[in-house]
Amino acid sequence: MNAVLNIEKLVAAWQALRATAPIFHIESESDYEQATKFLNNLLDIVRDNADHPLYSLVSVVGDLIEAYENDHEPL
Repeated sequence: MNAVLNIEKLVAAWQALRATAPIFHIESESDYEQATKFLNNLLDIVRDNADHPLYSLVSVVGDLIEAYENDHEPL
């Protein structure tokens, strides 16, 4: 893959996304609660429709939550 990054566009897109959706590394219980609420809202819309344009976002947010749970919940 020979991807060329346009940093200016990437920064603008990331800032716009962050202003729209709470997507970030989960570092606290408060972050976890916010991410969980966001995921639940997404799931209410997307459900299990793999063709939905936000389906991969459900996966990304779910992965962030899972990583936090793996690091912070006892086995």
